[in-house]
Amino acid sequence: MKLKALKPRLHNIMFHTHTVSGIVISFALYIMFYAGAVALFMDELYQWENPNAREVAINPDDVDYDSLLKLVEDTYPNFDKTQQFGMVPPKETNPLVTFYGSLKVDDNTIERFNAYINPITYKIDSGKEPITHMARTIYELHYFNQIPMIGIYLSGLVAFFFLFAIFTGLLTHWKNIVNKFYAFTTKGKWKQIWTNGHVSLGVITLPFQLIYAITGALLGLSILLLAPTAFLVFDGDTNEVIKVVRPDAAIKYDENAKVADKAFTFNSAYESVQNEIEDLDVVYLYTRNYGKVDGTIAANVADNKGIGSDGSFIYSVNDGELIKATRPVTRSYTTGALAVLIKLHYATYGGIFLKIIYFILAMFTCYIILSGVLIWRTARDNNKYTVKQKRFHHRVTKFYLAVTLSMFPSIGIIFLANKLVPLETVNRILYVNSAFFIGWLVLILIGLFWNNYRKLNRNYIMIGSVFGILIPIVNGIITGDWLWKTLVNKQYYVFSVDVTWLIIGVSGILICKYYLTNKGLTNTLSSELNA
Repeated sequence: MKLKALKPRLHNIMFHTHTVSGIVISFALYIMFYAGAVALFMDELYQWENPNAREVAINPDDVDYDSLLKLVEDTYPNFDKTQQFGMVPPKETNPLVTFYGSLKVDDNTIERFNAYINPITYKIDSGKEPITHMARTIYELHYFNQIPMIGIYLSGLVAFFFLFAIFTGLLTHWKNIVNKFYAFTTKGKWKQIWTNGHVSLGVITLPFQLIYAITGALLGLSILLLAPTAFLVFDGDTNEVIKVVRPDAAIKYDENAKVADKAFTFNSAYESVQNEIEDLDVVYLYTRNYGKVDGTIAANVADNKGIGSDGSFIYSVNDGELIKATRPVTRSYTTGALAVLIKLHYATYGGIFLKIIYFILAMFTCYIILSGVLIWRTARDNNKYTVKQKRFHHRVTKFYLAVTLSMFPSIGIIFLANKLVPLETVNRILYVNSAFFIGWLVLILIGLFWNNYRKLNRNYIMIGSVFGILIPIVNGIITGDWLWKTLVNKQYYVFSVDVTWLIIGVSGILICKYYLTNKGLTNTLSSELNA
């Protein structure tokens, strides 16, 4: 079956535009998808990375949130209650209560902090930073948060150009897209295999890629996108736009307001929300100007199943009156749009099985990105290009492959570092993150010396596979929670992480032994390029 082809001139424009835009964003896009795929399981990874959280979570309804607040006040003498602070109730993936607040360093400086509290033993980590940050680091990498100020905007731009590359690629292959979809084969020349896989998997993952291109661009460039709306509709006031999207932002607070005679408490707010909802869970409790007559306590609710099941309730601290309520069934399009975008992007609406599907599709997308680079490289291995140009194409390809393929063993490094650096170590997060980023850099530099693509791919898979096998072993040695123990103790999240890495490690070694040893991603480079 053939569809109507584009006119030759338009086809050439689309083809070259797709190629250039794809090459420019390819390695950045790969990092976003690879890190984002792992970060999908950020909640599920927490019990593995923090042994203190390896216990059964209590019912959030049984937590005394006011006592936890008093514990924080006693632990942090410079805790500032006038700033926004809040608590995430315990859940199955994380039985600890997560507390977010601010410390008043001096009259002009406020420092944010977060702490984890055991709601049964009231044990709290009293540092200014959490004791573990591994999954969060990977999550932040997927939108380049490690690049100060502009990281999230860069991720938004990459997502925008990814949307551009999707449409130009679709138009480029439009004529034979159905035939190519059914013609996928693992036989023949590698260029043909890459091309068939690039097109076939591109068609399969097209809806998924569109979701991430659109939501990634909107979330990454939200501030820039709000500017024209504010200019056209609200006379340049971006705060008015935010108030439309988030009604709680419209509430004004007075820093000099009087202290409330009898403040509405967190426990009372939680109980009030429970009376308002039936099938939804409280996922976040937070307050502004707590203890003042104009202060508020808000509760965000969701069921983590439906895509439009979010809501919020805001109460007055002074008298407990319900000020604003955003119910899932009655909320407007404007207040629900942002929540839907976030759920689509983070896969928080379909349970663990949806996350697994997202993960698989993200890995397919990583293959599509790499195959596109290799197609670009192979297409330039002909006599139309000079030796100098071929060497340039080779260096670009080798750099892209080194940056992207080294992510697999690098993720293994941060998992190992998370166990090898003791929990009580001062500045622990710095050491774990340094091991990850320095290890990644070293692996990239080593890869630049491997001129053969097959060798480069094989070595990274082998290194990552060895790390993968070591991860459950190191976890067992450090924590005593071996695979069989976690399974018997019903610590299924810890068990799943260890067994997944073990399967990945063994599979990677078998692939290297029986596949990549005799066959390669490409033949050995010609002596002309190696010269």
